[in-house]
Amino acid sequence: MPQRAKPWDYKRWGFEWIHSVFDGTTKRFNENSKLLVIDGPPAVGKTEVAKALAEEFDLKFVPGFTMEDYYINNYGYDLRELDYKVEHERVKSYDEKKFAQDPLGQDGGLDRMLWILHMQRYLQYVDILEHIFNTGQGVITERSPFSDWVYIDSAFNQGWIDRTTKAHYWKMRNLTIDAILRPNLIIYLDAPTDVVQSKIRARSKTSHPWEANSPVWQNTDYVDEVYQRMLKKQYLPVAAESSYVLQYDWSEGGDMEVIVEDIERLQMDYHDKYDKQQKDWRLHTEDGFASKRFEYTMKDDIRGQFRDPFWGADKLILSGAEGLESERLALMLPGNFYRPGFNTILGDPEPMFSIGKQGHAWHKDVPYHIDNWVAQDHEWFRDDDIRASRKAAGDKDWW
Repeated sequence: MPQRAKPWDYKRWGFEWIHSVFDGTTKRFNENSKLLVIDGPPAVGKTEVAKALAEEFDLKFVPGFTMEDYYINNYGYDLRELDYKVEHERVKSYDEKKFAQDPLGQDGGLDRMLWILHMQRYLQYVDILEHIFNTGQGVITERSPFSDWVYIDSAFNQGWIDRTTKAHYWKMRNLTIDAILRPNLIIYLDAPTDVVQSKIRARSKTSHPWEANSPVWQNTDYVDEVYQRMLKKQYLPVAAESSYVLQYDWSEGGDMEVIVEDIERLQMDYHDKYDKQQKDWRLHTEDGFASKRFEYTMKDDIRGQFRDPFWGADKLILSGAEGLESERLALMLPGNFYRPGFNTILGDPEPMFSIGKQGHAWHKDVPYHIDNWVAQDHEWFRDDDIRASRKAAGDKDWW
């Protein structure tokens, strides 16, 4: 492979218009500067295949977004550990483990989880595009925001989420999805429903105990609808119009060399300008590539899309008391009161000596909303002093 030009340090400098004058985008691209998505049922081995392909083609592997990424902040502290302090049930954490055991829990817990996962998967996908446009290195990831409708519609068909949640999702999807580029290649690892359920039962005995006797994963109709009817027979045929799609029966695993050879035979860079296949990536001019690079790097417009004025999704919106409790809870977590890099109690350097510190730090911010103006009172700062004293005394649970 030809060597790529030196990557642009986008996490430090961002990418403004003036940068495009002296730093071109396409000079870093080669035939492996592609976005690959690996999809399919759980427990079939998607992560292992993705990592192997990343090593084979010099790609960056980005794991799919989960609620672990949502709740654990940049310093390794987990917001879920503060659930015991929560007064309002809807403020408590809700993740994939709770979903596996109770899809109807916490008065709309699944509604909020699915919406959070879609929004954060979308923003993670933008980060992936940012990486490709600034470094030229291709990326392989698990799932994409383009297929999230499958999980929303399936959950609604099971009666697990509210009608207003589904309506809100589709309204927002239609407003935002055209801002991102569809993947160059989708790899779908398939397995029959009974095999998937068997693999899930097997891993519940070791790494995923919360999936044992799960009313979700033992629900054959749900698993079949998501992966056999909607994802494979509805989503993939439409996606294949603009992205290459490779499907493999991965019930018993498979031969990685076959996937590698199939990928090498694809001609992703050679299409007529009117062809739908790979159309999103034909930006034609250097200015076209620079425009997308600016949009994905600076993210102002991208993030602004989700500041919507729609208030009809009752399960997604917290009451005033719930919202206040949620924000105060988030501020209790070490590392959340100040931006990453400015938490001296956690070992960050004194901010006085960080003059000119890079302000474009969205890649380090927590995904949930924090407004530290809600904590500007004497009671909060007294609690802060107590935490500092407990930390100085060596209490491991000081926070």
